[in-house]
Amino acid sequence: MASIARPGGKRLPISCQACRTRKIRCSRDGRPCQTCVRRGLGAEDCIYLGQPRLSSEQTATADTMVHNELLARIRNLEEQLHKQVGSNSNSNSQGISSSAGSNSDPLSPQTTPSATGSASESDSAIGMEPRGPLLGNVGSLQTFTSGYVRYLPSASQWNSVVKSSTGSDCLQNIDAEIPDDDDDLQIPLVRNGSVSRGELLAILPPGRYCDTLKDVYFRVFSPLFHILHDLTFEAEYQQFCHDAGSVSLSWLALLFTILGIAVTALDDDDLLLSDLGREKTVSRNIKVLSSRYRSAAMRCLAADGVTSRHSINSLQTLVLICYARTHRGLPTWTLLGFSHHVAISMGCHIDPERFALGPIEREERRRAWAGLMMLYTIQNSSFGSLDQRLLAQDVKLPADINDVDLLTGSEPSTRPTQMTYLLLKFRLYKISAMICEAIFSFPYRPRLTVPQLESEILAVQERCDAQYQFDTSRGPLPTHHLANLNILYSYIHQLFLLLLRPSLCRYLQGEITPDTCAARAKCVASAKASLVIYQSLYESSQFAQYKWYNGGLGSFHAFHSAVVLSVVMMNPSSQSEFVEIKDILWNSLDVFAALSNRSAFCSKAVPILRQIMYVTPLPPSYTQIKREKLTDKSDVACSRQQQQQIFNAESVVTPPTTFMAPTPTHPSSPEYGTPIENFFPQLHPQNWVGPSSVPWDGFGILTMDQCGFGQVPG
Repeated sequence: MASIARPGGKRLPISCQACRTRKIRCSRDGRPCQTCVRRGLGAEDCIYLGQPRLSSEQTATADTMVHNELLARIRNLEEQLHKQVGSNSNSNSQGISSSAGSNSDPLSPQTTPSATGSASESDSAIGMEPRGPLLGNVGSLQTFTSGYVRYLPSASQWNSVVKSSTGSDCLQNIDAEIPDDDDDLQIPLVRNGSVSRGELLAILPPGRYCDTLKDVYFRVFSPLFHILHDLTFEAEYQQFCHDAGSVSLSWLALLFTILGIAVTALDDDDLLLSDLGREKTVSRNIKVLSSRYRSAAMRCLAADGVTSRHSINSLQTLVLICYARTHRGLPTWTLLGFSHHVAISMGCHIDPERFALGPIEREERRRAWAGLMMLYTIQNSSFGSLDQRLLAQDVKLPADINDVDLLTGSEPSTRPTQMTYLLLKFRLYKISAMICEAIFSFPYRPRLTVPQLESEILAVQERCDAQYQFDTSRGPLPTHHLANLNILYSYIHQLFLLLLRPSLCRYLQGEITPDTCAARAKCVASAKASLVIYQSLYESSQFAQYKWYNGGLGSFHAFHSAVVLSVVMMNPSSQSEFVEIKDILWNSLDVFAALSNRSAFCSKAVPILRQIMYVTPLPPSYTQIKREKLTDKSDVACSRQQQQQIFNAESVVTPPTTFMAPTPTHPSSPEYGTPIENFFPQLHPQNWVGPSSVPWDGFGILTMDQCGFGQVPG
């Protein structure tokens, strides 16, 4: 390279600055020189005095060109994909009646094999076009002024159909004055000051109340989520009562968690609530007390150093807190992840048979891991994640055996055991995850077809019938087994409504085939049975301590069923079906209203159901019945007595295994009032994965002004 002269006569160096700085020989053959290339330097570092420094824009020119080229190719592929999907949709929709409307709706049907078709069904077998929200199933980030960020999955942030919604104006939120989220997680899971054992023990209620709440937990909740060995805990509790200093802090955390869960099952007029709480309402007392005890449990774990030291009691505490927060509708995902890593650090992800452990300790580990995986499956689906690899572990399921049999080595009982419910629910949760994979995934690659998933649900139902069969020679089933069975059936109906929703939507949009008619009949039967279970759990005195379930997850399942029946009622197959559904919905409204004093979910559902009752007009052939009769509470009570004669509240409701399809009627008939198409955004199955995904604002379509019926009577 020749020397470079500049004004003034002084010659510039011909070696690059990098080589001159290190005093090594420069090849002087370009930029970068070979010496800099061997040293790993780029053109921006190989500088010759007198030449301009390469800017970042110049050095990135090549990368930018490649980047732009890739973006253009991606956009081209996306356009081709959309055109291909649109062409398939247009070709498949030729057999659909024109009254079904445009296929632009995310729920538009396709005339391909339906839910009961063959195992070789294509993408359209789920009854939806994989576009719109399904293509952008990413969710959004919610940023607060404080700087905190929260991820909102797409299933929980559907936009309202209308700008204003009177349907979202619910009853007074009785929990509004006390924050719902993270009230028991304000204490970090690290040592925060020097909290003493005495300070923690002072938070406990009096001894007689501890005994009462402990008994409530093991009578109501332990059969539903049996991850403890009851006899072991009872022995440790007696030891604690004799000497409070003899138990570990992790065991004390477990006791606090049990108390916080048991409080939610107390009756409204229980003196324990008024003695321990000082709030004005039952709901607020329950909320404050349960939060207080959960927070105390977290403080015990922090004092015990749970971030670095773990025991089976600390893991059981974390799993039960996640369980309690899930039923309270509180954020759980972060704590669940921490609990999962605690379980791994203890080796619970490896089957305990590989270790030298006793039978009780082996089962405690399996139970804690199974409970953790159940909770993970729930949260995983609610966040729109379809990755099930975490569930594919080497841990065996817990044994279907009573706690006492672990001590005596007795043969397993032929009747339902303490573990029967959890094991059946575990199977249903796995099916639920596969249903979400089948309906929400894009591209559509489910492991099982819709008919296969339906068979899986029916197999669990048959297992329920076999396990909880009635044997009069051995006496009736205990109350907790009856309640557990009804809760299992309620969830079975929920899964049917999710699985068959695409076929129901195809029916509602005009695809009248034997398959879609059968799907409609199955959805109607499951929705009716679900609402009967909901009413039975509320009205039967033996299920009084299950109001916590009925006001939470039970109300969610019932509301889902009520919405399905509401759409069917807008286009009934017969006059008698319209009357029957209207009566069922009105009876359900009474239960929602009665539970709204302790359930925020019910307080939101009541005005929506009330709007449905008044918005949906009577069929033309039924005009002789006065509209005022529907507001007469004496008639409602009479109807409820008639319903009670058909469905005994003391017995168990079994889901139907055979269905009769109704006579096909064209669902686009405008004579029944509100167009069914307005309900399609609310029917999207992603709105019914869990209570947090319900599109409350979307029910603004039920405003009376839009339907021309005036205002709802106060």
